[in-house]
Amino acid sequence: MALGLVIFDLDGTLLEPALDFAAVRAEIGLPPGTPIIEGMASLTAARRARASAILDRHEAEAAGRSRLMPGAAELLGWLRGRGVRTAVLTRNSRASLERAVARHHLAFDAAVTREDNLPKPSPDGVRCIMEACGVGPDVSIVVGDYRFDIEAGAQAGVRTIALVAAPTDWSAEATWTAATLEEVRAILERVAAVP
Repeated sequence: MALGLVIFDLDGTLLEPALDFAAVRAEIGLPPGTPIIEGMASLTAARRARASAILDRHEAEAAGRSRLMPGAAELLGWLRGRGVRTAVLTRNSRASLERAVARHHLAFDAAVTREDNLPKPSPDGVRCIMEACGVGPDVSIVVGDYRFDIEAGAQAGVRTIALVAAPTDWSAEATWTAATLEEVRAILERVAAVP
């Protein structure tokens, strides 16, 4: 089978973007553009604990008001109907992931959050999901809307789909690009049809 597992990013991929990263950075006191998790790692223990509480609060609020991306439910249903495993790899907390999953009645074969493994762009989460699902990189695909998704997949030897409205410098590194989840499905249909 050419397609056995699809690993999705959460925010901006399956869910419409609802997290205001600039506001999170500002409240924590991180410089603009700094990756939040990496920026938090450089803080003192006390400041890191405060920053973690801020991030958790923002993520919980975003999950509570989240909306599915157009085509997400249909794509997940199509994959499930074909027997293709699905998973989520997110830099969000486990609590915010579970809140979003419950809100939208989603089900996945595996999920890895920042608390479970090194966060993206590390490939460890991708490898962990493949191991949990019993599949290899040759039948796996990572779908995401940010460079960390593509880097994590590529480092794990997995094909990738960059979900971007317009090409970017990093999306060129993906195996494929798609502007919508409907286009993602079209790519996956082609892959699944290959013997």
